[in-house]
Amino acid sequence: MNGFFPPAPTPGSRPIDENALCDWLADAQPGATLEYYRGHLGHDRMPSTKVLPEQLRRQVTEVASRVRKAAEDGGVLLIQLRHGDNDYSYLAKKPIGPRKAKSY
Repeated sequence: MNGFFPPAPTPGSRPIDENALCDWLADAQPGATLEYYRGHLGHDRMPSTKVLPEQLRRQVTEVASRVRKAAEDGGVLLIQLRHGDNDYSYLAKKPIGPRKAKSY
């Protein structure tokens, strides 16, 4: 453990890059789930925390931004599982069934 926060990424996590995420988004079947990060995403991706090496921090930030955009567009559902203090799994799940159009 490095201070109060667990090391990131942890052995069960998937530090994928944006291209791998896009491939998964295109190919995953409805109901499929991807753990795209494990740790404390909001904390770990801040440059000032220095939890991750800079290249990995940028990669995690790009993936998180792409997942958020996919969720906004209705392409995935976002799930967060808590394992312990500052230890979460961040999951993207392909929805089952048709998605309703956005209403504003």
